[in-house]
Amino acid sequence: MFKPRCSVTPKILTAISEIAEIKAVVERSKVLPLNEAHLKRQAIARMAHTSTSIEGNKLAQFQVDKVLSGMSVSGDAKSILEVKNIQNAINEMDKIVESGKAIGVEDVLKLHGILMRGLVESEKCGYFRKDDIYVVDDLGDGREKLRYKGPDHTKVPFLINELLSWLIRAKKMDIHPIIKAAILHVEFVTIHPFTDGNGRMARLLTATSLYLDNWDFRKIIVLEDYYNHNRLTYYNALNFVQGDHYHTGEDLTPWIEYFTEGFLVEAKKVKDAISLAGFGKISDKEEQVFLDSDELKIMDFVSTTGKITSADVVKILSIAKRTSQVKIKNLVDKKLLLVKGQGPNTFYILAK
Repeated sequence: MFKPRCSVTPKILTAISEIAEIKAVVERSKVLPLNEAHLKRQAIARMAHTSTSIEGNKLAQFQVDKVLSGMSVSGDAKSILEVKNIQNAINEMDKIVESGKAIGVEDVLKLHGILMRGLVESEKCGYFRKDDIYVVDDLGDGREKLRYKGPDHTKVPFLINELLSWLIRAKKMDIHPIIKAAILHVEFVTIHPFTDGNGRMARLLTATSLYLDNWDFRKIIVLEDYYNHNRLTYYNALNFVQGDHYHTGEDLTPWIEYFTEGFLVEAKKVKDAISLAGFGKISDKEEQVFLDSDELKIMDFVSTTGKITSADVVKILSIAKRTSQVKIKNLVDKKLLLVKGQGPNTFYILAK
């Protein structure tokens, strides 16, 4: 029986408490239906971009946006297919959430089949691995170092069943949804049930678990943004509790601290998206600011990257430089952006 070992430290409790406060604000905010739908579309696009970027996909965010909209882009076929697959997998995830049923093995296999279609051999797509798995680091000069060895392939179906059974027990034991999602994430990656796509699957299942437990932040939160911001830290946080081979009984507390810290960072972004970008009122004293679709894209870019230039706007919106400058000026006039630098070095950041 899977029985994770961890401690709920003051750091974890503080983060969860802050996240809960933000969640209440997000749920109370008066968001216009069209703006909320736009936010959700942006979240899907960012999830598709960041989760595949972590695995080496080279498409930029604006290219991913075009792929998801059915437009053609210049890029390698594999990268484009990865984005299309994750879009279809997210749609399937929504069906699982709408059913309200606990995640089952058949859901895991179906999601993987959609996620990896055309990217791996058909006998490895939607099926647990039939061989042992070794994760190695390339040290250069032809040298490699073993980073992690997964459990014997014959144990994978049993281990996944145990993990999914624990998810059901965890809900009955009132284990906090964030802690539950954190444990699901690390244990799934540690089992490494597939030949490829394990990281993307872990992140997708993490979101599914949170959505089922009503911790979806109106399906606007994108935890992948935090992992992608510093991929080495993400992998190190996982490897720290995994060790160099699969084993049980490891203390998962350090990973849960990392996970809750990242969750808090992304939760704050959701709150900023609603309050700073004018999607609704946080309090009756605040004045609502309504933005068009282009302005929403600009604000989303700034909130994700921290700054923007007129050249960035030209790429994002496929418009002339003069038009991009007019759009940025409108956001400055609305006191949503601040001007930094001068001349060709001018850039813009979120107004505090």
